[in-house]
This record gives sequence, structure tokens and C-alpha cells, in this order.
Amino acid sequence: MRPDLVAVLSDSTLRELTDECTILISRSFPEEQRGEWIDALGKEASQVDELADAASAIAPARELVGKLVKSTPGMIECTDRELEGLYNLLTTLLLRYYQPEEAPLEDLLMHMVHAIGDAQSPTAMERSVIKYRILANMFNMLPPPSPLRRRVFEVLLALVSANDDMDFLETALQSVPHWLAQWDVSVQEKHECLSRIAEALVAPECGPSYNDKAYEFELLHLRFISAEPSLTNEVRHAAAERAIAHILRLPKLYEMEELLHVPVTLELASSPVLSLLKIMVGGSRTDFESWAQTSEAQDAMRRLQLNEEQLLHKMRLLDLASLCARSVSAEVSYEDLAQALHVPVDEVESWVIDVIRAGLVSGKLSQVQRTFRVYRSTYRSFEKAQWEALEQRLTRWQGSIQTLLNTMDQARTQMPAALVTEQAHEASEA
Repeated sequence: MRPDLVAVLSDSTLRELTDECTILISRSFPEEQRGEWIDALGKEASQVDELADAASAIAPARELVGKLVKSTPGMIECTDRELEGLYNLLTTLLLRYYQPEEAPLEDLLMHMVHAIGDAQSPTAMERSVIKYRILANMFNMLPPPSPLRRRVFEVLLALVSANDDMDFLETALQSVPHWLAQWDVSVQEKHECLSRIAEALVAPECGPSYNDKAYEFELLHLRFISAEPSLTNEVRHAAAERAIAHILRLPKLYEMEELLHVPVTLELASSPVLSLLKIMVGGSRTDFESWAQTSEAQDAMRRLQLNEEQLLHKMRLLDLASLCARSVSAEVSYEDLAQALHVPVDEVESWVIDVIRAGLVSGKLSQVQRTFRVYRSTYRSFEKAQWEALEQRLTRWQGSIQTLLNTMDQARTQMPAALVTEQAHEASEA
């Protein structure tokens, strides 16, 4: 809590704080009801202030604060600064008169949270920035272990995601693993929280710019459920299939080998989803087409909302990257590219442009020679064959460097003799 807010609360009576709230909240009432309502709650607050025993003041103070919170309609016709101040004050009053673990605090706080952060509301996008700030303030004012922090965060996440404003949470997402360790919530609730974050990041509204962050959280989610035996196999395996499907749908993500090293992924031994993942990591277009023809694969794609055409397009790009990875610093003919892609030769250039845009390959097309010069290519996986190819390239590079050094040594040894001959020629002319 801000030091200046603490000072104001400690120096103010409950009547003064109540008046600050009612003046703003009453703006949502019909004008003829405002004065009466303000006076009634003001009198209740004065009665609490007059009680000499602090313990006896708690119950009527709680009742009054509850009335203030339940009267709050959400957004009010006022400035952003006034609205933020109102919700900061109401949250602070709740935390003053209730313990964090008490059920009434949860009910009242979540009433305000949903009033402000309803992502399904037709007005969800209106004054969105101040809504985000109010919810973030509520989150920060709660004690770090409070399970309410998770609920506030998830409402904020849903609102930000619905408004396509995930940039607002970019910094906060880095703290999620730390928060999960702090929050006094069950393993199931942590699993659900990670799942919601990952789903928000893979939503089409986020766009390709969040591919890496989405992959990071899907991987974090898979590792979390791998390490939690308290979750049933049904929950673990269903969550793993959904996470893998989310990753496969990411439009600009092609490197997925790390998924095959996560224990819960390997538990899907009988699932067609694991077979598909293995094909994406190390298989070919032909492997994918064979897989897609099976009834199990068709059922899995329908159940997990995987688009066969999109997967085939990604598979062709991966095949093209694999071909180029074997031809770095060399030229690949249009015919070889067309054969790898299984497309007509006149479509090769558009596919090469796609694979370059995807960041899998860099190089230069030659329309005259009908070749593609490969400068760099991404490996889909790095296993024994790739290490052997790297060793061969390094050996060739070492040989080229040695040849260059030998040439330079020969030039140095021949240089003095050439200088002597030139000097003798100049002396004879003189």
C-alpha cells in the first residue's frame, strides 16, 4: 500500500472515508435518492466512530463497508483518478476490517473485481486502462500468499485477453512462477491458472508476436503437471494433449523437440497426438499424410481443433528446412525443392519465400540458374546425424583455414627474394 494512502486512512475517521465513497457511488443512483442514501450511511459511520471499544466497532463497521461495496455498480461517471481512488479506498477498508482468509472478504472483494473486470460485458473495452490499473492495485494490496490473488489475476488476464491488450501483462507474466510458489492454493488451482495463461497467449488475438511466450508457458505447464503426481492421469494426459495441440497451432513455431523430453508428454504413448508431435519434430510430409489418414488421427484433430491443411503447410516448410540444412553454403535446384515439397516447379519460389519469412532458412534465389543458394538453415532436431554433419563441416572448414595459412606462409618466404631482385634491377638502371 502506498505510504500516502496509509497516512490518510490513519488520520481519517470512518465517517470521512464513508463520505468520500458515497459521494462517488451515489452518482449511479437516481438524483432524488442520493442525498438520503449519503446521509443514512454517514450516520452509520458516525455511530461507529463514537464507539469507545474498538472490538465492538468491528461488526457495525463491517456491515457498513459491505453496504458500500455492494452498492458499487462498477464504472461510475467520474475521472479515472477518482475511480481508482474509490476502489483503492474500498479495498483498503475491506482489508482493515476483515482477515484475508475470511469468506466475507472473498465475497465482497470478488464482487468489486467482477463489477470492474467482466470480460463478457458489452462495455469491456471502455476505459480499459483504468480497469486494468484498478485490478492490478487490488492484486498488489492483497498479502502475497492470499489465494484471492490468483482469482484477481485470472479476472485481469481474461479482461486483458478479451481486449487484445496482453502487452499490459508482459512484465507480470515473468513473475507467475514465483507467485505460484507463494499462493496458498491447491495443485489443481495452480494447474488451472497455468492453463488459462497459456490459452490466453495462444489465442489468435495475441498474434505471432506472442508465439515464444505462449510456448514458454505451455512448456512450463507441461513440466508442472509432470512433477505433480497428485493430479490424476486423466487430468494430466488431457492437459498434455491440449498443450501440445496449442503448440502445434502456433503459426510461427517450428522447433518442438524440447517437448519430447517432458515426462508427461512421453506418457501419451498410445495417443495419436504424441505420434503427430514426433512427426513434426523428425518426420516428413509423407509420414504426416500417412498419419492423417487413420481414423484415430482424424478423431484427434476434430477433438483438439487441429486444422489438417495448416499442419500440412507447416510440414512442407519443415521438409524444405531439412533439405536446406543438408545443403548449407551450397545450391539446391528448383527440381529438388519441388520434389521435397511435392508441388509443381513453378510454385517453388513462393514456398521458398514462405520458409524464409518463417525464419527457418536464409538464402538467395536465382531465377536464371533456377537454384536456391542456402546461407543458413534451422535444424528441427539435433541428434547423432546432425552432430556428424557438423563434424564434417568443421573438418572442411579446418582444412580450408590450413590451406589459407600455408598460402600465406609461402607468400612470406617468397617476398624477400622478390624484393632483392627488384632492388638489383633498380641499381643496374641507375
